[in-house]
Amino acid sequence: MSKLGIVIKREYITRVKKKSFIILTLLMPLLFVGMIFGIVFLSSLSDKKSKIIVVADETGEYFSVLKNTDQYEFIEAKEGFADFRKNSDESVYATLLITDDLLNNPEAISLYSQKQLVANVESTITSQLNPYLSDKKLESFQIPNLKEIIENSKVSLKIKTIKTDETGKETQTSAEFASTIGMVFTFLIYMFIFVYGAMVMQGVMEEKTNRIVEVIVSSVKPFDLMMGKLIGIGLVGLTQFGIWMLVILGLSFSGVFLSGSFSFFQSMNGLFGAINMIEIFFYFIIFFIGGYLMYASLFAAIGAMVDNQEDTQQFMMPITVLVLFAFYAGFFSAQNPDGPLAFWTSMVPLTSPIVMMVRVPFGVPWWQMLLSVTLLALTVVLIVMLAAKIYRVGILMYGKKPTFSEIIKWLKY
Repeated sequence: MSKLGIVIKREYITRVKKKSFIILTLLMPLLFVGMIFGIVFLSSLSDKKSKIIVVADETGEYFSVLKNTDQYEFIEAKEGFADFRKNSDESVYATLLITDDLLNNPEAISLYSQKQLVANVESTITSQLNPYLSDKKLESFQIPNLKEIIENSKVSLKIKTIKTDETGKETQTSAEFASTIGMVFTFLIYMFIFVYGAMVMQGVMEEKTNRIVEVIVSSVKPFDLMMGKLIGIGLVGLTQFGIWMLVILGLSFSGVFLSGSFSFFQSMNGLFGAINMIEIFFYFIIFFIGGYLMYASLFAAIGAMVDNQEDTQQFMMPITVLVLFAFYAGFFSAQNPDGPLAFWTSMVPLTSPIVMMVRVPFGVPWWQMLLSVTLLALTVVLIVMLAAKIYRVGILMYGKKPTFSEIIKWLKY
């Protein structure tokens, strides 16, 4: 086995055998599922005690329209609004003041409270008053059966989106489903770049701080050592991702993920059929490898340049900003996967690994994909070469943080 292979094997085996890797790999899908159920469960809970809203209706017309809900109880003010404000009870959540005919003066309604109100208070009130006011407005036209005529004239369309292939085969699709699939894989690449890139940087710093690297480079070239670390940790990431997918699919089809999940996947079968998941996984692997090698090389160079964690912040900030920009560009590109933002950021190598995964479920012309992958591959080779030069010099230097002029000199060696 070559020295590069030995380094790759060492980096991979030592990490996958760690208890933290095993525990995290097995628990993460369960935590993810638990988090989803927790959010859904907590969001379904409501305050059992209804909030009191006192209605000071000076017209005497609208209080009877307001009906109590599970969240809010409407009580009529038995005194004037000014007197009620003076004797306000702390148990009252809000006070609704209506001073005029709302049909002629829609602004004659106000909501008072001693605390910031939540949005659904207004929606609860308007959802009850608006239909009443609409019916009253229709009655003012004095046209027989006008309300029924308007109701019967309403048409609700439900458009099916059909995707056709070169043979003319039709498959039902969903833009929302395609966007969701793209954003999931975009988030995975974004997360892996940070997590495993930071793992590379931490590993380089530990070897440098402990002076172990001085012994290793006596028998292994610095380039082989850096590439072995990058490839080994990258394989750890792919292994973890593969296990997560298997566990999540296993939980889904066993009914643990969601009761009746099999019927759910059966109902989604048409949507999955319209999206080539094999193609998505293929490009995910390509862009994951490209993006990981590109950014992990930079992380390795940063780890070699500094002696402690605090010094990494100066060099990490530009990379962090760039990756965040790529993530947000991908997020907004999901709404227009063929727009200028999506196109250019999926071509630029520094952002394409994250943004392109948003576009893949919608279909990308072959020449754009070829151009993006080619530019990414050339950029990866260039950045790895530059990072290797910094790594070769930096791992053997101690005592001070290098300046940018010194780093440029390292690149010229």
